[in-house]
Amino acid sequence: MNPANPNRPYKPSQLSLGFPAKEPTLDALLVTEANESALAVLGAPQSWPFPVICLLGPPRCGLSVLARAWCQEFEGSYHVAKEFSRLKSRGLAALASGFVAVDDADRVKKSENLLTLINTATAEGGHVLLTSKHHPSQWQTQSADLKSRLMALPVIEIGEPDEKMLKARLESAAERYFLKLEPEVIKYLVPRLELSYEAIEIFIEKLNDKVTEAGRAPSVPLAREVVEELGWADPDQRSML
Repeated sequence: MNPANPNRPYKPSQLSLGFPAKEPTLDALLVTEANESALAVLGAPQSWPFPVICLLGPPRCGLSVLARAWCQEFEGSYHVAKEFSRLKSRGLAALASGFVAVDDADRVKKSENLLTLINTATAEGGHVLLTSKHHPSQWQTQSADLKSRLMALPVIEIGEPDEKMLKARLESAAERYFLKLEPEVIKYLVPRLELSYEAIEIFIEKLNDKVTEAGRAPSVPLAREVVEELGWADPDQRSML
């Protein structure tokens, strides 16, 4: 119910005005034990043991955000796999002396582009960040040369969220749907949600559906409905997930 007008259903007060989102920066990212080591490495490319490094992380952990933040920090160029596969040799050579991020690098269809980038960056003193949900040893390629390069890549990882990260990601995920989670809702959720980025996103998506259907603001009772439907109602179950 809308407290200002009982005859109108509740609607979130925030409206999307279509303003362009600000580019993320490394300094603006929340640092917890889940990402502290990886962020330290990303912030000091001059200390990398090799010009190319692979950033791994579980589903929906924000690898793309991290890659864009890294490019923003070092004035690098950000590429998704499909677009990177279309680059010609001349374009690759121009990129390789600077800072380059290739997101979902395991999905690059043109293996020779990855091989060229790795080799040229090594020769020209560039820095390359490759992101993936899978270890480079698992990437599919017919190129023996690329396979050997991938097997030798240094790897850094984003861990599953700790409770501090869980709280922050719940709030940021809710904001994307223009929802506000009050402190008592967060307090209820923390011991019940699985410590995974995917669980956070699944919960918020379903909570948004509930808010829309019920015409009510997010609350502990509404959150409890979603948690129970997902089978996460017992706090003791989290250790078994």
